[in-house]
Amino acid sequence: MKLTVISTDVSMSEHTVMLNVSDCLAMGVSPMDRVHITGISSATASVVISETHVVKGTVMMGSLTMSKCGADDGSLVDVTFAPMPESARSIRRKIDGETLDSEAISSIVNDIMTGDLSEKEILAFVSAFNVNNSDLAEVAHLTRAMAATGETVHLGVRPVFDFHSLGGVPGNKITPIVVSIVAAEGLTIPKLSSRAVSSACGTSDFVDTFCNVEMDTESLIDAIRRCKGVFACGNEDYAPVGNRIIQAERPMGIDPRPTMMASIMSKKVAIGTTHLLMDFPMGKDAKVPDLKAAESLANSMIGLGSLLGIHVECAITRADQAIGRAIGPILEARECIGILEAGKGDRDVVDKACGMAGIILEMAGAEDGRSKAMEVLESGKAHERFLDIVEAQGGRRDLKSADLVPGEFSKDVHAKRNGTVQYIDSSSIVAVAKAAGAPSDDGAGVYFHHKAGDEVSEGDTLFTIYAESQAKLDRAVESARSRRPMLVSESACGIGQGPMVIARIPTKEMLDLIRFRSRNRPHGWRTE
Repeated sequence: MKLTVISTDVSMSEHTVMLNVSDCLAMGVSPMDRVHITGISSATASVVISETHVVKGTVMMGSLTMSKCGADDGSLVDVTFAPMPESARSIRRKIDGETLDSEAISSIVNDIMTGDLSEKEILAFVSAFNVNNSDLAEVAHLTRAMAATGETVHLGVRPVFDFHSLGGVPGNKITPIVVSIVAAEGLTIPKLSSRAVSSACGTSDFVDTFCNVEMDTESLIDAIRRCKGVFACGNEDYAPVGNRIIQAERPMGIDPRPTMMASIMSKKVAIGTTHLLMDFPMGKDAKVPDLKAAESLANSMIGLGSLLGIHVECAITRADQAIGRAIGPILEARECIGILEAGKGDRDVVDKACGMAGIILEMAGAEDGRSKAMEVLESGKAHERFLDIVEAQGGRRDLKSADLVPGEFSKDVHAKRNGTVQYIDSSSIVAVAKAAGAPSDDGAGVYFHHKAGDEVSEGDTLFTIYAESQAKLDRAVESARSRRPMLVSESACGIGQGPMVIARIPTKEMLDLIRFRSRNRPHGWRTE
């Protein structure tokens, strides 16, 4: 049926159209049905039926749907009944507890990508596809299907190393340091990072202050071949369907393990990763609260990697306070680059970066990876490789940390008593940084002059808030006053002590045993 498009400014998160009841009767469309709309292109939309708000012979739609089907206000489009896709029936089967094969899962993923499944149906799939109702084979099918929705990178080299942090701890600025150390040793490490979703700064947010992070596939491959590594943004070119699944999950605030695992691994499959190190920050405010949860997730990731042909190892790291002293794009960039320039810096940042880089080096065969990583950092080789990568990503070869200046509006927060810093509350300090404008304002954020375990005197500056406007600074100061982002008391403090890498799964001893057995296995014997 040919209908005239009437635009509406009503905002809709998914494709929905409003039709007159007479037109619906003629097409055999009911309120629970969907329709297929064809203009210059096509879209599938849910239906809202009205007797009075929509004139017969017209279809009312928002800008999202108009853009999808290539229609303008007043143009003619063809509207027809759209039967329920087969993928929706597969979702029902999954809800009933059935195991789905790769064909069924690929059909669901493709229909999510094309918009043929509503957000309610995507959410039903995500909910059914939970850890108690799906096995690793299904998660592997989902991972491959998600990777197939975007571009795949063929670097022509093996092995290809990568690492990924689950997040949940502010100030985790180690990516450029790790990539620079590993690439300086001649290993290929195409690191794709993300921007902040709910935090005050993601890796791509602070890297974007000194070089380009949005790279097309051709530029990405060229930079990797020249420098062995990149720290680019994992944009919509790679496994883009993951963003649509996240969009459906967000209103419910859920992040089920199977889809989280598939989302992470799909980008690794797309980039050609053969060896992956996972970082599990562990702490009360992190996504991994304790060792039991970390070990469970590590075993699942290792098993999934095995099915995908990716060697996975996991590092459990401390997340009891922010990593380093800076939170916010320019502040984090300045601290990160300063460590590369000097070969030293904040203990926690250096320890975690060299610990993670060291494990990757050991995955490649090094005996004492952490010591080697420290040597590469302290010698300046990592800084040289960092500048190579910055230049390859459109930045300045003469970049210096001093070039990066935070917002001109600032406020020092002072200690009200003598004592020891007991803790820095991550959620509160992130709220303060976001109130100041981070991550959208590059110069906004928080810088710590003291961290947990430090002794301070009354009047000492604990931290400084930076903003790009007085209004945002005032808002951040008010946020700090209404919370308790840092506690000082006379008690002893056990936070802030010990190495950043708490544990490695599998352990180095277990890996040595596996390698020994592999070297000495009888002829014809193989691992399963």
